[in-house]
Amino acid sequence: MTEITIRMPAPHQGQRHYLRNAKRFNVLCCGRRWGKNVVEHRRISSNIKYPCAWYAPTYRMLAEDWRELVHRFAPIITRKNESEHRLEFIGGGHLDMWSLDNPDSSRGRKYKHAVINEAAMVKNLSDAWNMVIRPTLADLRGGADFVSTPKGLNDFYALWQAADDDPDWTRLHYKTGDNPHIPPEEIDVMRASLPERVYQQEIDALFVEDGAYFQNVTEVAIIGEKDEPKDHAGHFLTAGLDWALSNDYTVLTISCRECNQVVWWDRFNQIDYTYQRLRIIESLKRWKASVLPERNSIGEPNIELLIQAGVKVLKGPDGKPGFNTSATTKPALIQRLAAGLEHDEYLVPLEYADELRSYEVQSMASGHPKFSAPDGLHDDRVISLALSWWAITSAMPLILFEV
Repeated sequence: MTEITIRMPAPHQGQRHYLRNAKRFNVLCCGRRWGKNVVEHRRISSNIKYPCAWYAPTYRMLAEDWRELVHRFAPIITRKNESEHRLEFIGGGHLDMWSLDNPDSSRGRKYKHAVINEAAMVKNLSDAWNMVIRPTLADLRGGADFVSTPKGLNDFYALWQAADDDPDWTRLHYKTGDNPHIPPEEIDVMRASLPERVYQQEIDALFVEDGAYFQNVTEVAIIGEKDEPKDHAGHFLTAGLDWALSNDYTVLTISCRECNQVVWWDRFNQIDYTYQRLRIIESLKRWKASVLPERNSIGEPNIELLIQAGVKVLKGPDGKPGFNTSATTKPALIQRLAAGLEHDEYLVPLEYADELRSYEVQSMASGHPKFSAPDGLHDDRVISLALSWWAITSAMPLILFEV
């Protein structure tokens, strides 16, 4: 019989603890960079003579997992089908890889072991498990591992709770810091720079309840009076601009980089865009401030007109004038503001406090957090404030777009 050997990195203490304590069904909740993929490669290798399955939340994430697994198991692969994401091994076993964008695609198969990677990001995880994945394990009395960093109180959290009451299941929890290969000073930097709820979820692997997002509002929302340009002569001033849509408000928030505080603000609605621009241009030129406007929807044509009027417009993360908010860019924008407020780095107007306190985060099935004001309330002050703070803290060169 051909001996099956795969070179695996030596597991660290936390990984050894997981491997020793794993049962038939396991819920592994771990912080970022703990090493879950490496330990699940070991779990697959222990079932290498049998049919196994690897599930990823999306096709794109599946492609990343595929490259890792092809590299890891290269010495024992006898056949590789990239279009079907199937690896066949010495000894007769094989690994099928599936995207849970379409859970039904794996119906009719039978497996000895299944890994559901980044389980907290799987849309309708409960249905995918009960209706599709669980039946594939019946023939061989197979097992399954659900491995992930938490994403709010979603289906992964429900599975975590249920696993506590079933003898066939176990749940294991590890923090990022339990990986000895992560320097402790890196953990300290993240603790100091990330909002507390983000640190708790991503690093400490805690299930954080959806709800009000910004902390420390009472301590930082203390500015009652607007300053004058002469009070900040020679300072670098940036503004965040959130344009009005329908019944929303246009908000301009000007901040001082040297003082780390808001110095002037303006909020208005139901004004023609021509007059909006004139009002904004006048304020920016009076303060000699550069502006980072929201680019979405009506933002793009208005930004072009601001540039034509001689306003200094800052670039967004994509290098274009203004900031394009989307499901992928908005979390970074809001999280950076939350960290600044939480660590007392940014003082803001008292009248912004209620909007900051009511701002919410919800975990979506897509894996992206949804940040928004509660139904019926506004978030224009929050977005304008976040844009202004992004501008004065951005590590990117501040390329100015101007005539």
